[in-house]
Amino acid sequence: MIRTRGNLEARYGGCERRFVKVDNLLYRDYQNAAYEDLDSARKEENPKWAVTKAYQALFMMCNSILVRKEGFYSKDHGCLIVALLHKNLVTRESLGRIHKMLEEKERLFSALSLEDSFSEEITSIRLARNRYLYLPKSLRKSAAPAKQIIEEVAELIRILGEMP
Repeated sequence: MIRTRGNLEARYGGCERRFVKVDNLLYRDYQNAAYEDLDSARKEENPKWAVTKAYQALFMMCNSILVRKEGFYSKDHGCLIVALLHKNLVTRESLGRIHKMLEEKERLFSALSLEDSFSEEITSIRLARNRYLYLPKSLRKSAAPAKQIIEEVAELIRILGEMP
């Protein structure tokens, strides 16, 4: 979690070498890929691949924001979240909408900042993806149902895609 601005600054410093410069206009390609991956996730019958595709859609949407606003993308999932927060690229309104969505789904178990709830939600989806991808069905007891994960990702993508 991102507890302090100093912690965020330190983590960002360690991520800078992992960013890849690209033309800002390529954000459309990332955004289109996100929508295509989400559509593919919804059509996928195998839960393992459905969740994997849904997470990939979210990852691509987050990178589209980074590309559009900063002209670089991140291959590192943690650094992507850190960059979005460090550069204040996710609007307060969008962070608030995500926070409210999590409250309504009773997914917030403590008083988290808007930035922490954003970070925690993406991390929890990534961990669910990892459970589906790397564990046999018998060991995925804590993983949420694939359809629930896909719909949460769809809601996040909708919120992030509506940002100015």
